[in-house]
Amino acid sequence: MTSVKSEGFIDSNKNKMNENLKNEVRHALNAWLKAFNDNDLDALIGLYDPEINYANSAKAIEIGIPAIKKGFANSFAIKPKVVFKEEQAIVVDGLGYIAGQFRVSGTNPEDGSAVGEAGRVVVIFRKDANNQWKLVFDMDNRPPDVTI
Repeated sequence: MTSVKSEGFIDSNKNKMNENLKNEVRHALNAWLKAFNDNDLDALIGLYDPEINYANSAKAIEIGIPAIKKGFANSFAIKPKVVFKEEQAIVVDGLGYIAGQFRVSGTNPEDGSAVGEAGRVVVIFRKDANNQWKLVFDMDNRPPDVTI
């Protein structure tokens, strides 16, 4: 008797594994969102891969943890809060990508006025040697179709 594998069964297991990986990466992103909204610089920096490339549309690329740490320390002066809406997630073993819309709001420390921006972001996470998802690439822009 010959054994036949059901295509649906194979796809079902693959989809379940892929969803589990997506949820792992979403969990890493949620940890980032919490650290950012808590303005917890040490917790935030602990979520980054040493080879991080951060490409914010409003400034020059920042490469490596020392560069992004300095940038976030400056950004935290406005006590920012961010909201995020996922638009796409793709994950394979060891590498995960999430794209979506964001809105950041805060308060200008000099005059108390509200400040903020909205845009679209792509973040890429990579599993490190300790099996932890770390942020290795972060790029955002300010397109006109952001609705968040």
